[in-house]
Amino acid sequence: MKRIMTIVLSVAASQVLASSVYESEIGSILQDVSSTNRMVRLNATNRIDTLMMSLSNREEIATCKLLMAKLRTECADIMGDESIYDFHAYHDVTNLCWSVLHDFDAERATWPFYGASLLLPLPLSMDRRYGDMFFVATNALSSIDVQNEILIDTNVWSVIFSPELLQMSNMKVSFRTIAASSLLLSDSAADVSAYTNGLPVSALSVINAIRSE
Repeated sequence: MKRIMTIVLSVAASQVLASSVYESEIGSILQDVSSTNRMVRLNATNRIDTLMMSLSNREEIATCKLLMAKLRTECADIMGDESIYDFHAYHDVTNLCWSVLHDFDAERATWPFYGASLLLPLPLSMDRRYGDMFFVATNALSSIDVQNEILIDTNVWSVIFSPELLQMSNMKVSFRTIAASSLLLSDSAADVSAYTNGLPVSALSVINAIRSE
């Protein structure tokens, strides 16, 4: 019995230590990820990797994965600097986001599920996986409609996305825009009115641009 208690206390102590490491590191990592200096941003991937290896808390690990996905997305920009372009970047982003979606599929009141759902459509669209793109957007929409509130780490969310997307109404606009866009990318004659009715002008301009291509 004494040995079992020692093991339990040891595990508990390691979890406390991991959380304290997260709390001591995440603030400066967020500063690096939001830096205006490109190399500071991209070099944060090493710090995120190191931190993630020391964690056991699922939401903290999900935070690291989504921060990494945001940074890896930058490396997939073919119009950006050739020195940072990485052919495998979108593949990494896709895997990171699917992983978070899977881990938080049963926890729709927490932010990682929606964060992954917002980051995933871009790499899916680049791979022409429009059906998956539509599924991710509509799945998130159906979840938002039944949630009274979503628990969001506002510091992390604001770095990955924007403060405006903290509002559920704006989050819905984003997912409706993604859903309509995925349908049009699959079929330019698709009826997307179910998702576009009432959308703001800025969102409609995105959809109209796809129609005109």
